[in-house]
Amino acid sequence: MFVSRDREKLINAIIYFLGATKHAHTLKLFKLLNFADFEHFRQAGRTIFGLDYRALPMGPVPTKLFEELKRGGDGDLKAAIAVVPVKDDINDALLRRDLKAKAKFDKQYFSKREIKIIERIAELFRDLKAEDMSEFSHQKGEPWRKVYGQKGEGSGRLIAPDLSLDSEPLIKDAPIISRDELEDRRNLLKDIA
Repeated sequence: MFVSRDREKLINAIIYFLGATKHAHTLKLFKLLNFADFEHFRQAGRTIFGLDYRALPMGPVPTKLFEELKRGGDGDLKAAIAVVPVKDDINDALLRRDLKAKAKFDKQYFSKREIKIIERIAELFRDLKAEDMSEFSHQKGEPWRKVYGQKGEGSGRLIAPDLSLDSEPLIKDAPIISRDELEDRRNLLKDIA
């Protein structure tokens, strides 16, 4: 019987990204997770975390995780991550949610490929702010841009991971799965189910 470890991977990737990068708040986290998921999909034909990303104005957003973080996190996430609202001093408006790790990273849930991708993504974006990362996720030909469009006509729509196969890889020295291989794997899984 297959047991999904998506949740454990997600929580541990968040912990890793919080420790390995600067300027950690929800927007940067969402971009890091999306880059890792889509880079892994480009190489292996599946995402790491099993998240669905939607094309929102600031970039790709895993909406279920976003809703959870707005509530402060479910028990397992709350035990691992502190969500700290940052408000405007003048009008008390919410500016962002900073994130702090409360637990240690545990790599046991990840494959070697997943670890390598997470480490490379963190290294690439370590010092950048989320706004600076938008230069990468908002480029023409990137999955977010393909769905969101030039004027936001695709706002709120699901970003299919398959779109990553046609975009420029962030990790240039890694193999890319072919569409034929991806289709073969999907057919194999249909036969098993």
